[in-house]
Amino acid sequence: MARIISALVLIPLAILIVIYASPPFFLIGIGLIGTACLYEYFGLMRALGIRVQPLFGLLAFWVLLIAFRQGRFPTVILLALVLIAAFLSALWRKSTVRERVLALMAEVLGIFYFVLFLYPAIPVRYDFGDSIGRQWILLLLVVIWAGDTFALLAGKTFGKHLLAPVLSPKKTYEGAVAGLLGGIGIAAAVRYLFLPELPMLHVIIVSLLLGVFSQLGDLAESLLKRAAEIKDSSHLIPGHGGALDRMDSLLFAIPVLYFYLLQLY
Repeated sequence: MARIISALVLIPLAILIVIYASPPFFLIGIGLIGTACLYEYFGLMRALGIRVQPLFGLLAFWVLLIAFRQGRFPTVILLALVLIAAFLSALWRKSTVRERVLALMAEVLGIFYFVLFLYPAIPVRYDFGDSIGRQWILLLLVVIWAGDTFALLAGKTFGKHLLAPVLSPKKTYEGAVAGLLGGIGIAAAVRYLFLPELPMLHVIIVSLLLGVFSQLGDLAESLLKRAAEIKDSSHLIPGHGGALDRMDSLLFAIPVLYFYLLQLY
């Protein structure tokens, strides 16, 4: 029941933000989501015994997110400067050299993990035209939500062959295929009924790509959680776990969608 109630609240909220948020507010929304995910990620790193500095990571995340959108400096320079800052931060910490290096690697991975995977949602939403961007983001959400639902139902009903037993012991090949096909089918129906500006062929291709990479993103987060021996990244969302548990599928899917749209338009 908690899972259903949370979904009934969060899904309409996400749709309203996608449809009506102005670019600055959309960026803030992405930033808040990334902040929650990064904070939970640092919790996983601490569970692994790595003494990370969340404040540095969160500050670097916001600096990169805003700087990327402003576009005043080349991306490679911004990433290099953050990496330099991370090294400088590690040089002066009061811990062993080994602890400093482990924290350095964990923090850099976390910063790049969330800013590089979340930021493309902003240009997808606004850089291809307001209407087109809004429709592609809505399609992205439809594919991910439908895929998760079909995978869960199919896995529980007739799933027998484990997909990745070490990383995620409840995921099955049957659930993965059902999630992939369900996402494509629902996306095609939604496009036909509500998103006529999107070309159907590309909707199907994109839905296939998003379905595959969303499942890979889910397994990637499972890798981190299993290493930390933690079931959920947090208990932020009743019935769903943490922000990272809800965003893991989207994290791999967002940059894939952006890359595809760059080739399409």
